[in-house]
Amino acid sequence: MKRKYEIVVLSKGDFARTIRIYAPKRADRAIIMHDGQNAFYDEEAVYKKSWRVLDLIKECGANNTAVIGIDCSENRLDDYLPFPIEIERYVKKAGGKIDPYCDFISSTVFPYIDKRFNFKHYAMLGSSAGSTATLYYAAKKDPKIKAYGLFSPPLFLSPAAFDKFLNETSFDGKAAYYVYVGGKETTDAGEYTKLVPDLYVDSAHILIKGLRRGGANSIIGRFENDGEHDEIYWRKPALEFISNFSKAQL
Repeated sequence: MKRKYEIVVLSKGDFARTIRIYAPKRADRAIIMHDGQNAFYDEEAVYKKSWRVLDLIKECGANNTAVIGIDCSENRLDDYLPFPIEIERYVKKAGGKIDPYCDFISSTVFPYIDKRFNFKHYAMLGSSAGSTATLYYAAKKDPKIKAYGLFSPPLFLSPAAFDKFLNETSFDGKAAYYVYVGGKETTDAGEYTKLVPDLYVDSAHILIKGLRRGGANSIIGRFENDGEHDEIYWRKPALEFISNFSKAQL
């Protein structure tokens, strides 16, 4: 398979992650994606289902848009979940160690990308636990980031902590926020599993209300009744997110 992107490993102290960079010559903006190994090709994706982001860029004609995929590590939930999981009876203990990951993005990834490509604007896109990393980073109100994609947010993993966070956090009113959830999303959580589809939908509603309360003015919410919890179903909303970001007058 001939790859259309380059791979680098960036590190800060003991913290290192693989970065996948697709940067067309005309690009003046870039999308930061969590779970970068799932962004481009099915063969490289963890469950052999990728976003096929290059196909999406081609489909919407986003020739001005680059993609920076940051691979997850074996400590994925610690990297992405801002708060410790509160339902440990059903899900393993994890989360609450996101700050080194966010610092790695701001102090290592962005400076490297800026020096090499000098992109003018950025978006950030994440799904599942990656959406909570995007949400947490959005609270920093980094002026470089103009749009946030929050797909299938599992706020129900830490309901009290996320409720407090959304009640106390302000968001950039000039940025765009895109929230997606499917009606048939689930995950393996023992006897808790049967409740999960509704909890994903509830999480999306809670997130939209929290964003609005925190000062977000441009929010798109998308619900797909038959949507499941994997990249195949995230492709359609990702196409809209990429298209909107590529065409935005920034």
